[in-house]
Order: sequence, then C-alpha cells, then structure tokens
Amino acid sequence: MASVLLNFWVIIAIMLVGYLVARCKIVPPGSDRTLTQLVFYTTLPALMFTTLANSNPASFFGVNGLANIISSVGTGLIYTALAATVLKSRGTELTVGALVACYTNIGNLGVAFLVAITGDPTPAAPILLFQILVMVPVFFSILDNQTGKKTEGLWRTILSRLKNPLLIAVFAGLMVALLKIPIPELISAPLEKMAGANVPIILLAMGMSLRGARLPRFGRESAPLMLGIFCRLVLGPLIAFGAGYLLGARGEALMAIAIIGAFPTANNVFVYAHRYRSGVTMARDAVIITTVGSLLVILLITVIAQTV
Repeated sequence: MASVLLNFWVIIAIMLVGYLVARCKIVPPGSDRTLTQLVFYTTLPALMFTTLANSNPASFFGVNGLANIISSVGTGLIYTALAATVLKSRGTELTVGALVACYTNIGNLGVAFLVAITGDPTPAAPILLFQILVMVPVFFSILDNQTGKKTEGLWRTILSRLKNPLLIAVFAGLMVALLKIPIPELISAPLEKMAGANVPIILLAMGMSLRGARLPRFGRESAPLMLGIFCRLVLGPLIAFGAGYLLGARGEALMAIAIIGAFPTANNVFVYAHRYRSGVTMARDAVIITTVGSLLVILLITVIAQTV
C-alpha cells in the first residue's frame, strides 16, 4: 500500500510543479502544448519502441488488448444507445459524445499513469493500435457523412494514420522483438534515456494545462456530458475488469487492464469536435473532468488491487 501511495504522490507532485511553473509565469503560455508535441514525436515513441523491443511478443497478443478493446467498444455502444433513446441526441452531437465515452488519452497521459504505477507501458500498445487504425477512421467517416464533408475514404484515412510516430514505434518494436534483432548500444542507450524522460515531461505538461482551467456549470443541457463522463470513468474500467477476468487475467495483469479502462478522454476529441463544429463545449469539459477524475479512479483501482 505504501508503494501505491508513493507512486501517486510522485504523479501529483510533478503535476503540482508544472502547475506552479505556469502559475508563476516562469514559462510562456502554451508551453504545455510544446511539451506534449515534444513527447508525441520523441520521448513516447522511444518509450514504446524500447519497451516492446525488449518484451515477449506473445504478451502483446494476450487478453489485455482484447479486454480493453471490448471495454472501448462497449462504452461507445452503451453511450450511443442511452443518448439516442433517453437524451434524444442526434447527428454529430451523438457521435462526439460517443468519442468522449470511448476514445481515451492513451498516447500521452494514459501511458504516463500506467508507467508511473506499474512500470510497464506494454499493455497499452494493443488498444493504442485499435484507436489509431480502427476507431479514428470509422468515426471520421461517420462525421464526414453526417456533416456532408467530402470524405477522403476509409482506406485513405487509415493510410494517413500510418504516419503516426507512435504507430511506427510500436510496429518497429514488435518487429525487433519478433525477429529477435539485436539493437546496438549506440542506438539503444540514447533511446532509453529519452524514454526515461517521457513520464516527467507529460506530468509537467499536465500540471501546466490545469492553470486557468475551469470546471463547467452543470444543468439540464449537461446530461450528454455527464453520461459521457460516467461511461468513461465508471463503465470503462468496470467493463475492462469484467472482460479481463472472464478472459483469465488475474493479479497485476487484471489491474493494468482496469487502469487502462479508466484512462481519460483524449485531447484529440476536442480537436475533432472543433473540426466538425459540433459538441465543442462538451468535448472540452469532458477532457478536463475525466483527466482529473481518472486519477482518482485509478487510485481507487490500485488500492483495491493491493488489498484483495
């Protein structure tokens, strides 16, 4: 239990430093975006590559990925069914709400949380691939049809996603592990140093982003937002845990599955909402609330896992 609390204190302390740095105006506004871009193109690909290259490839295709894919699809379908029938949501508002419920910030903050608690980002790789290669093209196609925008086609969308540096790093790491290719120390040493910087940079950026953030006012019009948050922070980890348990996962593997299921809504959902000019406020508020809320849910998951 002491180690769990220490890990969470490390997360909170680094985020607090980031917040204070922004609060005291030591860095210019927008520095959090600069840091997240730095992570996306450098430290996070280095982390995913080095971890997967030194892992057992069989673990990549285990129950972890399947359980979290079931959770992601399940939360999206449940949100869509409830929002359409009970809240009478329609069109792009319904689609953006489904993204809030099932599309997670696994590429940045999620991996940082997972590494800080378990020390291993490998369980996040399968759902990362699923989101990039399946969810994004499908949701883009749906939104294009709903808004009447000229779509670039499903396969072209998938091909454009292949330029994602995280995807390239995951595939490269898997190939190295599968083919048992030795990595020269001249390459592995700098990559490992970069990988080690990933979690602190992300947590600092997270803390900076909280400067000036405001919680929304809740009212009747907030029902889709609240449903999306409930699906993300409650149903997500519950479905992931249930699916993982039924598939045979136990112990730390099951805890990792539940933690991934509790990851917050991805920042990209806000970007997509802007692109299609629908659900912008809901997406923005969901990102803020689930980012803070997920930390509490993940703490609860780890405490329960340590006590049972």
